[in-house]
Amino acid sequence: MEKININQVDPTGMPLYEMKKLFTKKGDFKEVSMSVISLTPGERVPAEGMSCHEEDEFSYIFSGEIETYCNGKYSVEKAGDATLIPAGEEHWCINKTNEPCMLVCFMVKKADS
Repeated sequence: MEKININQVDPTGMPLYEMKKLFTKKGDFKEVSMSVISLTPGERVPAEGMSCHEEDEFSYIFSGEIETYCNGKYSVEKAGDATLIPAGEEHWCINKTNEPCMLVCFMVKKADS
């Protein structure tokens, strides 16, 4: 998993607008989906075991925090963090706080998948 905090990214486009590019992925894409997720306090995704899929998973945390396990490593993602989980990488996350964790998630499926 790659991780970037938005506060550490220099903006472009000033003074007309402020844009912070977090990740770039090149290629032919078959499908892209966007979801807004609220992970309830105490919940784990998936409930048991590991998650693994054929899409690259791009996420941005708006509020709250989650603990993740990806590719053999534990990490805590907080508001302002963006992550990229490559296709085929096993992972899970859990909300160990008392507040929901709000995030947006893009799933990008390559044309050859």
